[in-house]
Amino acid sequence: MPFTTSFQVTALLLAATVANVHGQTPVRSRGYPTSGIKWQQCPDDLNDAATLDVECGTLAVPLDYTDVNSTETLELSLVKVPAVRKPAKNSILFNFGGPGLEDRYSLAGLGDMLQAVTGGEHDLITWDPRGTANTLTFSCFANATERAALSQQFGLGNASDVARGAVWAGAKNFADACANYPEAQKRGPLISTAFTARDAMQIVDAVEEDGLLRYWGLSYGTDLGVTLAALFPDRIDKVIIDGVYSPIQYYNDWSESESGASADDTFTEFFRQCLSTPNACQLARTHPNATAEQLESAAYGLLDELKYRPFAYDGSIVDYSVLKTAIRFSLYSPNSWLSLDRILDALLAEPRNETVVATELLAYLSGSLAATAGGNDAGIGIECTDKRPRSDSFDVVNPAFDQSAASSRLLGDINTAIVAICAQWRLETRERYNGDFTEVKTRKPLLVIGNTYDSATSIKSARNISETIEGSVLLEHGGVGHTSISHPSLCTAKVTQAFFSNGTLPKHNTICDTVAPPFQFATSGPSWQELFPELGFELPSTNSTKSTQKKRDINASVLGNIGRRGF
Repeated sequence: MPFTTSFQVTALLLAATVANVHGQTPVRSRGYPTSGIKWQQCPDDLNDAATLDVECGTLAVPLDYTDVNSTETLELSLVKVPAVRKPAKNSILFNFGGPGLEDRYSLAGLGDMLQAVTGGEHDLITWDPRGTANTLTFSCFANATERAALSQQFGLGNASDVARGAVWAGAKNFADACANYPEAQKRGPLISTAFTARDAMQIVDAVEEDGLLRYWGLSYGTDLGVTLAALFPDRIDKVIIDGVYSPIQYYNDWSESESGASADDTFTEFFRQCLSTPNACQLARTHPNATAEQLESAAYGLLDELKYRPFAYDGSIVDYSVLKTAIRFSLYSPNSWLSLDRILDALLAEPRNETVVATELLAYLSGSLAATAGGNDAGIGIECTDKRPRSDSFDVVNPAFDQSAASSRLLGDINTAIVAICAQWRLETRERYNGDFTEVKTRKPLLVIGNTYDSATSIKSARNISETIEGSVLLEHGGVGHTSISHPSLCTAKVTQAFFSNGTLPKHNTICDTVAPPFQFATSGPSWQELFPELGFELPSTNSTKSTQKKRDINASVLGNIGRRGF
């Protein structure tokens, strides 16, 4: 299989992907009649992806909440991981981010771990949100060939001195394609986060408990969680937002610079942790006399070199965009830090072994991007219809590119394409949350969790939203990777158990340590399964016959893709 070019990388990334109402249309409130959810056996592919027994169901919800006279419905596809301990307490809903991810497979793959962390007393439920999978699938193209052709017009914002202008022009072509595609015209207005929040409350009503929301949102799922809190403050019981993707910037800011504010610190921590655990990190063994600062400087030097002097391999090109994409996704999880270690070690070798470099990049990117690619444009459609500001002027939006670039030396240019597309987006949603989050007052406080070193969603965003929404409590998870579940902590897990069991909150600004440093965790554990006894959790004897190692592999695969965006 030939190596992936930088244009192909971008193409795969593209594919992977109420207080106030927009306009004055009335919105249907709680009370829409449902027939409940009939749970039944899941299809084989979902059972194969599951670490505990799962059940599947469907629920009809209003297609358009703003059309009070319409009887059209949309069928949601749900999955449930039944409580291990009976009788079950109230259900917990999940969203694993994106936007644009198929959530059912994520919950199935993390079922054993999430039951352990939530106490084993709850049915865990999720659904594929609007625009994703087979739920009102949002696409701007008739086929993958058309999508790939337009995707080749994108690169990273700092890939060259003229990259931004090229991306801006390509983004207009992409936005125009979406605006002109009949299916996108019909579905685009119906896939907003506000509508997805209303779908979530339809599920709460359909499970026929007490009408209150228990929810754990990760990455973009935090935007959905805060939107739920704003639209339904009197129905909030126990809500966790974990890996906070600033909802204020998500709805109102082109650059979303806050999301990457911890990226550089995370990259620095990668090298520090590498040298502190040389038995687990090849770079440390290959360069025994180097400091963390020297290795980090050399890595930035590699990016600059590949910008101007990429090298050819097997008919393709290894360049700045290819390496930066690998770095970006490898920082999502301690397990993938090992891949980044091997890639950088091969690049820094004297002489450089380009075959090893390309082979490592191929192995990592092919698997990583295959997991991200979804064959639709859900991530772009959801985010761009949600985002308020619009402009057809490059000069107006260019300062946002500057702001994003200034937020992170490492990853400040990765969102250039989605910023440019959303600025020129032409499909307006039927409902967008336009309220002020500073005025949100929920029935019960939110628990906000942020990792100390999260390259995708900064601890800064977690701090800001915990101060914005009255009564919210911040827990700092002292780990690396994206969201708290990527790097286990018994402290964080026990806080989560206590919160969902009886509503107990930690002291504000509590810091929880992880079970092991990242390289040690990735090489020798302990795994989540090995921590179950310390969490007071025991797998049911009637559970499937999947081996513990198989469950660990499924967990690791899903955790590496939690919250991934389409760019």
